[in-house]
Amino acid sequence: MRRRVNPPLPTVRGVGPARVRMPGPGSPDPVLRALDGLPTTAADYVQQRFPNDAAWFAHEVAAGRVRGDDGAVVTPATPYEAGASVWFHRPVPDEDAAPITLDVLYEDEWILAVDKPHGLCSTPKGENVRRSVVVAARCQFHNDEISALHRLDRSTGGVLLLCKHAADRGVFHRMFQERTVTKTYWAVARVNDRVGKEPVRVESRIRKIQGVVQAFEEPGDVNAVTDIRLLERFTDDAGQWGCYEIAPLTGRTHQIRVHMNSLGLPLRGDKLYPVPLDDFDVEDPDNPMQLIARSLTFTHPMTGEMITVSSRLSPSAHTARRSGASSELLTH
Repeated sequence: MRRRVNPPLPTVRGVGPARVRMPGPGSPDPVLRALDGLPTTAADYVQQRFPNDAAWFAHEVAAGRVRGDDGAVVTPATPYEAGASVWFHRPVPDEDAAPITLDVLYEDEWILAVDKPHGLCSTPKGENVRRSVVVAARCQFHNDEISALHRLDRSTGGVLLLCKHAADRGVFHRMFQERTVTKTYWAVARVNDRVGKEPVRVESRIRKIQGVVQAFEEPGDVNAVTDIRLLERFTDDAGQWGCYEIAPLTGRTHQIRVHMNSLGLPLRGDKLYPVPLDDFDVEDPDNPMQLIARSLTFTHPMTGEMITVSSRLSPSAHTARRSGASSELLTH
């Protein structure tokens, strides 16, 4: 999805432009088949393609907030042109969501790092538009160019690095592409004899199929490497647990969760592994998955300075409150 057209679309804080591309004759489009022909105008096509949003889209067109590829305003009379695109800002489905205030861990003129709460998406997804870190940051800091430089699963809390300006994003994103960022996580899981104080390296091939909720390991060349070690043990009313330090050396989807599960150590509060629960996609704020992006370390590409950003979240914030575990758990 493009982020900007020239001239730019009218600003709607936190919501990037969406695009609808108009197919030509013979294209497998259900609207064209149903109409048995081509619409007369671009607006006709979009309204017929998305009938539930027809009234809303008509209002956007009338207000001059829909643009073509060349940046020209799309009007009710703009003709349908096969292969052309119309651009508009997506509606915000969770308009009534409570405001989110992010805890800032680091900030300079190019980037900022925040503590992503458990249960919050990193970027807008589905109905979670306002309830995402990127949109919350754009609103909190009055900056519509803020974007995420990497992602954390919705269930994971901790350090998330954001870029303040679109022009700088490539420079910082390259750090993640080239894997020069050191990532450390903390997790809570059961204990067994497979992981102790000395780091254990897990190497495998992980695959994630679109539309399938779990990732899985399969035979083939290694594409996922994770180092895991036990930091300490604690006991509460649910039994004995371990606090683990985890360093993923690659970045596959659900990599930590898959590798911990392969060791017989599924994460506490994980609703997806080893077996998806019926409510796996419903976040429980009182029982979040116990995985925290603890720190990021990198060489700042603009200043050359070595930067380490650490989360203020701790597994004890949840385990201690719920079960009487030591309140000093992993607070060092």
